[in-house]
Amino acid sequence: MAGITYSVAEFNTIITMLGCLCATVQLFTGIYGAIYKKKIAIIKTNDILFRSHRAFGGFATTLYFLGLFAGLTGFIGAIIFNIPPFEGTDPSFIFHVWPSFAVMAVIIWKTYISYFKKPSVYKKGKWLGIATFIAWSFTWISSAFSYYLRTLPLNLAQTPLPHEPPTYLLPIQLMWLQILIPFIVAMIISYFILNSANKLEKKKQEKR
Repeated sequence: MAGITYSVAEFNTIITMLGCLCATVQLFTGIYGAIYKKKIAIIKTNDILFRSHRAFGGFATTLYFLGLFAGLTGFIGAIIFNIPPFEGTDPSFIFHVWPSFAVMAVIIWKTYISYFKKPSVYKKGKWLGIATFIAWSFTWISSAFSYYLRTLPLNLAQTPLPHEPPTYLLPIQLMWLQILIPFIVAMIISYFILNSANKLEKKKQEKR
């Protein structure tokens, strides 16, 4: 569309934000079963919880690998062709890119267990879910900081900027709110899911 600036960096940041949102909803559905109800199997037996947990987990995984593909191609391009320039000592690079390899290991491991070692999911569910949420939260927060910092010039003479100012995300003055948005939206979505799941559990108990 005319007048709208397209930024690959901003698009990748939005993908990460949506992935974090989905991972947070999945965490809340897991907490409901494993901690609140103290019965992790309820995630399988409660149809609303089961569908929500699987759906948002699947969305998070898809969005992660979509972002991972973009990140790895950029990283390899930077190392081999220096396009984009390889900036291994840049603060935003150190804060976001290097720790991302640890995050990648956690999420790939969780994905492998979820799809190929299904019985292990419910045995390791509590700490595996929390580890995945921490990995996603770090990825989102570090990616947001990295993106926003690179919309600022390192010095007055620097042109062009590493990244264009945001078009779809909030301006840098509201970066703190932008970081909170996926968690806030996830809490709202989770409220409706868990409320429906709780009603379903009550109906089951009444029938017994």
